[in-house]
Amino acid sequence: MKQSTLLALAAVFLTTPQANAWYPYSDKYNRWQAERPFLMAGLHNSVPKDKLDLRISRFRDAGLNTFIWAKPWNAMEYFREAHRQGIEWACWGRDNPDAVVEAMKIPGNSFVMSGDEPSGREKFEKHVRMSEWVRRTYPDTIQFINLSITKIDHDEMVAKCGPDVFSFDHYPLARDGTTHKHYLFDLDWGRHTAMQYRLPYWIYLQSYGRVEEKRDYAYRNPDEADMRFLVYTFLAHGGTGIQFFMYYGYEESMVLDTGVGRQGDSDGPTKYEHTVRTRCWHAVRDVAPEVQNLGRVLVNLRTSGRIGYVGNGELWDHPHPTYKFGPKEPLNHGPFKRHELLKEAEITHGTDRGLLIAFFDDEAGEEYFMVVNMMHGPNMSKMDGARPVRMRFAKSVEKVERLNRHSGRVEVLDTAPAGDAYRDLKLIFEGGTGELFKWSNGKPWATRE
Repeated sequence: MKQSTLLALAAVFLTTPQANAWYPYSDKYNRWQAERPFLMAGLHNSVPKDKLDLRISRFRDAGLNTFIWAKPWNAMEYFREAHRQGIEWACWGRDNPDAVVEAMKIPGNSFVMSGDEPSGREKFEKHVRMSEWVRRTYPDTIQFINLSITKIDHDEMVAKCGPDVFSFDHYPLARDGTTHKHYLFDLDWGRHTAMQYRLPYWIYLQSYGRVEEKRDYAYRNPDEADMRFLVYTFLAHGGTGIQFFMYYGYEESMVLDTGVGRQGDSDGPTKYEHTVRTRCWHAVRDVAPEVQNLGRVLVNLRTSGRIGYVGNGELWDHPHPTYKFGPKEPLNHGPFKRHELLKEAEITHGTDRGLLIAFFDDEAGEEYFMVVNMMHGPNMSKMDGARPVRMRFAKSVEKVERLNRHSGRVEVLDTAPAGDAYRDLKLIFEGGTGELFKWSNGKPWATRE
């Protein structure tokens, strides 16, 4: 399909009023998703061969269901072991079709990432050729180019690479304790592109730390509240697949190898006995079951309307960035605007880093909403960041339904009168954590069985 045709279709989609924001993904993607749980993947970045079964089990034990390695020539044994342990594997193309062909002889492939972070014309054209080759050679395989979101025109990438998902990476947690001020803007930009082209929305999330002289590249190792903030803000933007950039074995990675130096430098062979699971590994393991429970619904929903914020604006109240390749239309986020039924929300006690409020639709036109407590920070557990939240509804809302993150079951919650015009619901939200709600109207949740 020509780029002009794609842009015209996107313009029609974005400008046509829609009572229901739900839209279908491609048949190819639907077939892929129907056979799998919500994607929770980890990118490995070193390939020692000792005790391979135990190394791969670290992925499974953290709640991950897909093993990724960038250079397939180096990871064939890892792919075989992942398949043996019942988790899928994926690889990058790295402009090396021969390696992909050899890897694809191994059962259990999930997808092929045709390229990563194209920033210059020459590199981008290589990725274009690789994506064309993957689509032609493996037409039933999910393929995509992963972006550094600010370094390439999204429309050109979609038109030339034909991705099956929209994916980018973001590592916003700085070593000095701050969070990148444009992280939430960038999440909404990714949401906009995914909606524009009706693509599933994936991301690589930060799951390691490192020491660097340049502040923008000095990351902290996420703890519980940090990891939940990353995961739940992405889910609230309509995310349907998470990939963790693990840097397995390196400094402050999910699994640290004490015999390996910075960025993989080593005086000798790595040993499994030297490996240690860090706080980030435990944070991923802690949140992964919740993602799978919520994911049974989220994969059937589509993000809709405005991303709203209330409370402290340090994470969201900034002038829009001026990127070389930026959004071509205004994005739809900012201070929360009163909804017909949800009038307001607030953190009623404790340090406030704001709440995020997002809405979704299912295919039947049912509306859902997610509220995220954005409290997070260095060395902060989910309970350190827990805050009481009051949600105020129209007086007609006597009950709301919530999908329990731990059991996956739907709960009916009673609201309480708040004067003559409103009703309130008060809950404790753990640090960085979101809750998924639906209006209690007798209609079923769009749950995968």
